[in-house]
Amino acid sequence: MSWFFIALFAPALWSVTNHIDKYLIGKYFRGTGTGALIVFSSLIGLFVLPFILLFQVNVLDIKPLNALLVMGGSAVALLAILIYLYSLKKDEASIVVPLFQTIPVFSYVLAYIVLGETLTSRQMLGAVLVILGAISISFDLTEKKPKFKSVVFFLMLVSSFLSAFSGLIFKFVAVQNGFWTTSFWGYVGDTLVGIFLLLFIRAYRDQFISVIKRSKVPIIGLNALNEIINVIASLCIKFASLLAPLALVWVVNGFQPFFVFIYGVILTLFFPKLGTESLLKKHLAQKIAAIVIMFIGTFILNG
Repeated sequence: MSWFFIALFAPALWSVTNHIDKYLIGKYFRGTGTGALIVFSSLIGLFVLPFILLFQVNVLDIKPLNALLVMGGSAVALLAILIYLYSLKKDEASIVVPLFQTIPVFSYVLAYIVLGETLTSRQMLGAVLVILGAISISFDLTEKKPKFKSVVFFLMLVSSFLSAFSGLIFKFVAVQNGFWTTSFWGYVGDTLVGIFLLLFIRAYRDQFISVIKRSKVPIIGLNALNEIINVIASLCIKFASLLAPLALVWVVNGFQPFFVFIYGVILTLFFPKLGTESLLKKHLAQKIAAIVIMFIGTFILNG
């Protein structure tokens, strides 16, 4: 199978998790806040850790500082996810998720600041296009006078920056210790954060217990499915990167907003109880135009 189709599986799968997140928030976490969901997601690491140990028995062969760095990076990533989930409560997945395309922009900026890498004029042009696309999709066209969705826009910029920062930490350690060892300590960090939130943040603990009592099987099942899909998507990206240049692989990942949009339309037309999107012509045109601009920017940025 071509590397392109293997890489394409990743955004196709991650887009499924975006809609699962939206469904969970709308159905089970509507009145409880996103704290309960982030606690549950972080504790999934307890079930993933034993499987990593089966494939990578030397996970303890890592410098303590590197292990702490990865665990800290995981805490940052969870904060990014929390902000993303909060944004999903405020708007559609097809508007929130495309804003993740600003992650490569922040990655290049961080690489410039931390690693001393230079930015070419081509990369700066790509970054500008991504930002323009992000701004254009953040306008509310439901009223006669377009209104900028500043809250969702800036929340997702913060989330993207934190994701890029966490990714930088992961890559720094993974280069030295390998993917699975670094992933193991990342999940350790997730688990510790989840335990901390349960023990010391009463609001999150009460929300978590309340949701579990009401809907134990659906919550556990959907979150487990979400994590499995995330792992498969990550493996697809990693495997594809062995077959083709990494820059090209991440360009393919730029299709994620497209898949989120298509899935949203399918859900609205055939499974409205699972999710809905505005199908007004002006909204469709806005989303399609913004997604195309951001994909072109991502292509130029990584080209």
